[in-house]
Amino acid sequence: MGGAGAAAAHESGTMPPERAATGAPLINVQESAARYAFAATEIRTLRVLDVASGTGLGSQFLHAYGAELVVGAESDPDALRHGVRPAPSGLSFVRADAQALPFGDASFDAVVSFETIEHLTDARALLAECRRVLREEGLLYLSTPNRTVTRWMPPNPFHVREFTAAELVALVRGYFGTVTCFGQRPVFLPVFVLRQMARRWLASLPGVWRLWSRMRPRRTQLAATAWQGSHFDRSLLDERYGVRPARGQPMYTVLVARC
Repeated sequence: MGGAGAAAAHESGTMPPERAATGAPLINVQESAARYAFAATEIRTLRVLDVASGTGLGSQFLHAYGAELVVGAESDPDALRHGVRPAPSGLSFVRADAQALPFGDASFDAVVSFETIEHLTDARALLAECRRVLREEGLLYLSTPNRTVTRWMPPNPFHVREFTAAELVALVRGYFGTVTCFGQRPVFLPVFVLRQMARRWLASLPGVWRLWSRMRPRRTQLAATAWQGSHFDRSLLDERYGVRPARGQPMYTVLVARC
């Protein structure tokens, strides 16, 4: 699916698997948990906006970790319907477009937007809105797949555009004063490429894809069990998926930008 088609699928209310309330692969859930844990260490006592908050469990984690106020902004009504209910005091959710946020200037101390920018038709609008709603010295936490790595993987039909780390840093620097680059799930690119080629070859063999399809329901069931309920399960945190200073080529680029 091309860029326009991917945007239409995203904006139509069809949740990408990694953002679904249930049925997401467990690894996607663990990756998401690690990103929120990374941001949570710096946002205690702050007013935080979680842009594209999905079903809201990451927002709940930020709130439980000590943020003064957390607002989850999500455009997908299905995600909001599956969200945390009832939300405790200091945590709320609103339906909102990430490219036109319904908040006043300088409303928040920090903005979190994980795995969002690659879904949007106008990445610059997201960054401009994040900058607008942040106070001076406010922080933006942003993550997205690293195109240097994912170009070797099957294309994600929900992604409009993916960025290399250098492209993302250059884009964000157009709106923020300082940008620090981190990474998640570093890979040794030559070996990774060979593995992807081997997987494509195996998938082309008769019966292999059928076997994988039979295994997948069990994998997604584990994710659904871990992610369900009205709280963020801290047992999901796994050091293998932690966010660390960038080295080599990570699967995901994670940026911390300051106004």
